Amino acid sequence: MNGIAELVDQVADGLSQLRQLLDDPSALPLATITRDIARLERAMDKKAYVDAAFAQACVLADAGKLVGANHPDAYLTEKLGISRGEAYNRIARAKALFDAPPEPPEPEDFFFEEDCTEDDRLAAEEAARKAAEEEAERRRKDQEEARKRADEVPAAKQDIIRRELDKLLKAAEGERMRIYARAMEQAKYRDEKDLRLFVKRLVAEANKPYVKANPNAGFEKRDASLGRENVDGTFDVTLSMTRADYALYKALTDKGLSPNSNIPEELQGDRDPRTKGQRRYDQYMAILRQYEEGQQAANGGAASVVVSITLDDLAEADANTLFQTNVGVELDAFDLVRLGMDGTSDFLLTVDGLSGVPLHLGRSRRLASVGQRIAMFAVQGVCSWAGCTTSMSECEAHHIISWLRYGATDIENLTGLCPTHHRCNNDRRDGSFNKGYMDYDPDTGGAGLVKADGTRHTNTTDPAMHSAVNRIKAKRASASAPPPAETHWPTSPPPPGRAGHAAHANQPNHRPNRPGHRMPMRP
Repeated sequence: MNGIAELVDQVADGLSQLRQLLDDPSALPLATITRDIARLERAMDKKAYVDAAFAQACVLADAGKLVGANHPDAYLTEKLGISRGEAYNRIARAKALFDAPPEPPEPEDFFFEEDCTEDDRLAAEEAARKAAEEEAERRRKDQEEARKRADEVPAAKQDIIRRELDKLLKAAEGERMRIYARAMEQAKYRDEKDLRLFVKRLVAEANKPYVKANPNAGFEKRDASLGRENVDGTFDVTLSMTRADYALYKALTDKGLSPNSNIPEELQGDRDPRTKGQRRYDQYMAILRQYEEGQQAANGGAASVVVSITLDDLAEADANTLFQTNVGVELDAFDLVRLGMDGTSDFLLTVDGLSGVPLHLGRSRRLASVGQRIAMFAVQGVCSWAGCTTSMSECEAHHIISWLRYGATDIENLTGLCPTHHRCNNDRRDGSFNKGYMDYDPDTGGAGLVKADGTRHTNTTDPAMHSAVNRIKAKRASASAPPPAETHWPTSPPPPGRAGHAAHANQPNHRPNRPGHRMPMRP
């Protein structure tokens, strides 16, 4: 394996030299270097195969345990510095390329006529066995062909193929390797959009006979996916519905297509300026708000969207100020009004204990209360595991001293963890399986990760540091810090980027600190 180190050195050195040669783009002889840059681009396609092979090695070694986690994607993210999404993609590509193809289904029981001889029965069973072996061999060869072409297909195209193949019905899984091999063959000649359409058509053809045979076959493919934020502040949401659910969705949203529907009476006019799509959207949101109000009435005021705001935030806010929420989406003042958070009755004091919401339940109750969950959001903002940015709405309440070890359900013993990191926590605190555990930092009083080697790590991601309590702490620390000493520059101002200069220049004006903070929530 020493050869790998040498080759990596060569690649790294080569890229470093290229970077130096291309330092001044204005002086590059475009016509002369285009062919070479194109060769480099094709050569980099092989990185996808290398990534998949390494991911497979991590799977086989159960590498997640080496970093105190349950799955190998954690090893990839920690050791390579890639995102969880990219780690998942690499593991998925590894499975497609290196895992044994799924075995053909077992032959169904045969039904023979009464006059059928034993030889006929044996011949039929032998024919079925042979057909299954041939099918298994075909799948193996298809995978081999796909693997041969994998170093010519960039990661982006391989991920497109995999995502479209995931739309195969369970009954059509036998066609996966055949479609996979064809798609990898065509990927070299098709752009990403055309490749997606090509694979989509093959998947539809494979699904077609099973859809006809089983009208409910698509139910297992129902899906709701949430996209990333667009530049205009909108989000794309994709729903994959069965025919029945689509019919219900359409019937309910069609109710909002009439002019002036879902508009306050005082704002209704002779002409409704909204498009058909906007009216359907407004009807859909009216349905969601009706559901939310019912759930809140049933759960004693549990908020579906919680906004973390300090008193300083309210004093300094303008129309463009963004506020942190428990779902990981930052909202401005207009968004709050749209959600109905413009009334004073929506405010709940939590951190300073003025609300009367019980935060100390002791051993009387295992599950955290609504007030405790809101307080945890105010304190930590996101999952408290070091480096995690999962929103609090997806987190679970974790007992720092476990419930089984008589830990109390008090706010001092609670912290929010996402499901992945909740399962990684070692309640025994004995370093077993190389897993760490959550504990309160004696210096800061906040929850932090203690790794198996005893080192302590706090979550310093941007959303964690932007929580309401951390902002209050930062302002208190800034207010109590001694003023910077006056600096006299001899003849000229400090050079750009001098340590501490830019940060000092960008410090906000701090108002006198006020106790407590407010968090609007739906009543």
